[in-house]
Amino acid sequence: MEEKISSILELNTEFGVGRQTKTSEFQPELEKLFAFNNRTINQPVDLNQLYTEISIGTSVDFDEEIYAIIPYGQEIDHTFIIYQNTAKIVDLGTDIIVDQFLYYYWKVGFTEYKKTVEEFLSLKVNSIPLSCESFSLIPFSISTNPKRVIWVNPGRMNDLSFPFGQRAIVSLVNNFVFYLDRKAKAIYEKMHRAFLVHGIIKRYAGKMPDGWRMGLLEYLDVSSSYVIRKAINGLTFLEIPGYGKDFYGKCIEIHDKMIQGNEKQQILSELEISE
Repeated sequence: MEEKISSILELNTEFGVGRQTKTSEFQPELEKLFAFNNRTINQPVDLNQLYTEISIGTSVDFDEEIYAIIPYGQEIDHTFIIYQNTAKIVDLGTDIIVDQFLYYYWKVGFTEYKKTVEEFLSLKVNSIPLSCESFSLIPFSISTNPKRVIWVNPGRMNDLSFPFGQRAIVSLVNNFVFYLDRKAKAIYEKMHRAFLVHGIIKRYAGKMPDGWRMGLLEYLDVSSSYVIRKAINGLTFLEIPGYGKDFYGKCIEIHDKMIQGNEKQQILSELEISE
């Protein structure tokens, strides 16, 4: 019988062993961490143990490619940032990290960014990937606490397995492994969408392919794992939507319209006039 686990956060911390081996480093190498090394192949990293090994910081390095953003189960505003070879814990909630990402790369808020992505995709969606020229991140809200979100880099996913039915075990190419309470279909759909958005933004940045029919896999320079190839499903550079459109220009246009709308509402409110 499947063991009943109340939340994905508990799954990601169920291997707690209570060791206290905290280092003085804010961003230690993964290979130096007991929680990363002391496990069998494809076993999720024990986040409780990992939490004891890293000093808590206050800033995220957005210039370095992020592999995953994972909220810590016991502290609502403590979040793991996983990079290729290192890890951090920051004293920030995932919502703040998202806002910082968007301001760092686009100088706009989530609403403007979301509306711009939807216009380029010609699609209204609830789940919007974050993206810059170098990488993208897809969100998975935690079912028992929807305000807390795990963000995963789809371009660095190495494997997906489903030993608990609906709950996936995600393996990244750097061998960091964690639980995710989503079915395969939902994961692949979000990955596919993220690769399109990543392509839109990389093209906007002026990065052109070696040939117009270059595969999206090669153009984005993501890892060539089976799950990534399956999600991209043979797309090419030519199939990236929104050719000729100005992504950042559209963000600013939407931002300005929102400002004008807010100013109008404020004036009407002060005059006690309803539209």
